[in-house]
Amino acid sequence: MAKKQHSKIKQILLTGVWLGLVLGLLVVMGFVNHNRKEAKCTGLHINVDYSDDLFFVDEDDVRTHIYEVAGDLIGQPIKSINISELEREVTIMNAVEKAEVFTDLKGNVTIEIIQRNPIARVFMANGKSGYMDEDGKWMNLSNKYTARVIVINGFLPKWSEEIITDSNINFDDKDVWSQVYLLTQTIRSDEFLNAQFEQIYVDDNGDFVLIPRVGRHSILLGNTEQLDRKFEKLKLFYKDGIAKVDWNKYKQIDLRYKYQIVCTKR
Repeated sequence: MAKKQHSKIKQILLTGVWLGLVLGLLVVMGFVNHNRKEAKCTGLHINVDYSDDLFFVDEDDVRTHIYEVAGDLIGQPIKSINISELEREVTIMNAVEKAEVFTDLKGNVTIEIIQRNPIARVFMANGKSGYMDEDGKWMNLSNKYTARVIVINGFLPKWSEEIITDSNINFDDKDVWSQVYLLTQTIRSDEFLNAQFEQIYVDDNGDFVLIPRVGRHSILLGNTEQLDRKFEKLKLFYKDGIAKVDWNKYKQIDLRYKYQIVCTKR
């Protein structure tokens, strides 16, 4: 009987301890939350990711933009700072791919920024110039930094924001930009091709012509249908054919035909 009573007392005490801990935790959390709401911004910290060697935007650019759209954050109550709106405002900056904003208990506002990654420099027929980024979106030029990427020019159609960035491409005039994207990504993902070519030219027939860094010849690709097969043929030709003769012997190398490579001499 005494043992049962002792066990009940012990259970009641343990329950009381746990309830006390829970209540204490709730009080502390409420106190912290209250202090956080009443806290004011004491510092603005901006971290730009430069891991891809891109330097389109820096800390000063972001600070200036934030000041223009939200004023001086220092001294503002943390609760009055709209975090999601601040993220949106930073993300609309031309070179920003993603922005994350968070605060801490000391009143610091920290912004983490990832830059957009251009994959090609585009020269339109109307004189407009910019980049195509890795998501197939237009990216304006920067007066701070110039990316060393492949050049695209020629008889280009009006820019499209409906670029297909997967393999579901129809090989017709409507999909020139989708083919440009596919071709650019294929070249830059291959070490040999990326080192070999510096320009993609679209001729008046809508065919793609590749301009190599070395030699005075050009590569007539046609469209991007069976692109891997065409590039495999080209690699074999460079290895077993043109490597044994003068680079400047040929004017053009035509890859449009399925079972052969047609070379035009100068």
